[in-house]
Amino acid sequence: MRPMHKTAFAVLSDIHGNHEALVQVLRDMESLGIANAISLGDNIGYGPYPNEVVALLLAAEIPSVLGNHESAILKISEQNWFNPSAKKALMQTRKMLNPATLTTIASYPEFRVLRNCRFVHGCPPSDIRTYLFQKEDSEIIELFSLFDETLCFTGHTHELEIIGWDGERIERSMPGETPVFLKEKERSIINCGSVGQPRDGDNRAKYIIYDPVEHTLLLRRVSYDVKKTVSAILRAGLPKVYADRLL
Repeated sequence: MRPMHKTAFAVLSDIHGNHEALVQVLRDMESLGIANAISLGDNIGYGPYPNEVVALLLAAEIPSVLGNHESAILKISEQNWFNPSAKKALMQTRKMLNPATLTTIASYPEFRVLRNCRFVHGCPPSDIRTYLFQKEDSEIIELFSLFDETLCFTGHTHELEIIGWDGERIERSMPGETPVFLKEKERSIINCGSVGQPRDGDNRAKYIIYDPVEHTLLLRRVSYDVKKTVSAILRAGLPKVYADRLL
């Protein structure tokens, strides 16, 4: 693989308290010479180490936007959007959180803009709850009219997808483990998968690297000690389903 430009950066999403996965992702970034990153939120929830994940992101100087899990910790009414298992996990997570973590997640904005890219947890321009897969193509076209940036990076679904729009039609594709060249005259919404709770049948941590010089996306799949995380989820009293999803 050719070296990345210094302006390339990583986009992480849905770490969900999975400290083991995050540590290995940061090591993978370092091995590739990627010094900058951003998180799309849901750094907490489902996983056993929410405080450690939030602290590690801070230590690594990785900014984050607000996810629906952080929002539901900060605002009780947001929990009405959660299914019973997710709500149980949220309540258990709330018991774990220390004051420093609460202060940090309260500082997360609903979106960020950097280098002609928008970063939001759910859907542009600043929706933290709506899933991208709930949108028909006609609604996706409407989304593109709601923000000005060329690219928008989203999370929330725990899945991977590139949705391109050339002004006339929507084209859907997948990021790959070799660089995907984005079309120069096309705008894109990129769904970035999940570091800590993937839902694509592959339990490796996933994140995206964007190179603005080459205008490419690169998918990284990173192995980590899944069994250690699974054991920690169960010890923490979190619903077993979130351990089973990693196996």
